[in-house]
This record gives sequence, structure tokens and C-alpha cells, in this order.
Amino acid sequence: MKFWIMLLVLGWRMSWLSRNSEGFQKQLEGKDFILQFRTADGGIARHYHVANGRVQASPGVHQQPAMTLAFKDSTYAFETIMAAGKDPAVFMKGMQAQDIKTEGDVSLMMWFMGVSKYLGPKKKKKS
Repeated sequence: MKFWIMLLVLGWRMSWLSRNSEGFQKQLEGKDFILQFRTADGGIARHYHVANGRVQASPGVHQQPAMTLAFKDSTYAFETIMAAGKDPAVFMKGMQAQDIKTEGDVSLMMWFMGVSKYLGPKKKKKS
């Protein structure tokens, strides 16, 4: 359930950023692809269409995504994504252990890691 909610919120956040964050908007320029996150069994899946400077999230497995990250199960997916902020190598470790599998254009995973700095909430400046 946590992974499903995380993917839902990720879609909302990227969609909002595509309209309100100049830095995020620059990362979308000239991009047109579908990025997908899912569990290995496809029980939980969500895909994100990046095109025309916007991000549109949709539920379910897409038949032709440009890149898919498939996690062994939803608990592992949630824990791995949450740990990525503290240990960026967590994805590489998961891939080496075959707990995370990538399909398609792996450069899009690097793109996603690059835009992930925009995904968290803005930190308030101390006065």
C-alpha cells in the first residue's frame, strides 16, 4: 500500500512541478518518453508520460514504456526509494542483487535521479 501511495503522490508532485518549478520545467524540455515503476508481478504499477513540458501519471502497466524499474515486491520498493536519499547506491545494490530490474533506456533512470532533487518539499529558510 505504501508503494502504491508513493507512486500516486510522485505523479501529483511531478505534474505540479511541471507547471510551477522553473528548474523542473527545464529538465522536461525536449523530452518525450514514458517512465514506469512497478512490482515484478505487475500488481502495483504506474507510468509517467513526459511530453510537451508536462508529466501525466496513469495507473497500471504501459505496454511500451521507454524505461521500467521493476522491484521484487512493494515493501522492498518503498524501503529502497525511501533509503535512496541517504544512500544513492541503494539502487545499484538492488540491481546487483537482482531485486531491481531495469528494462529499456537506462539513461532515463539517470534523468530521473537528476530530477529527484526537485521532488521533495521545499525547505523553509530560517529567519
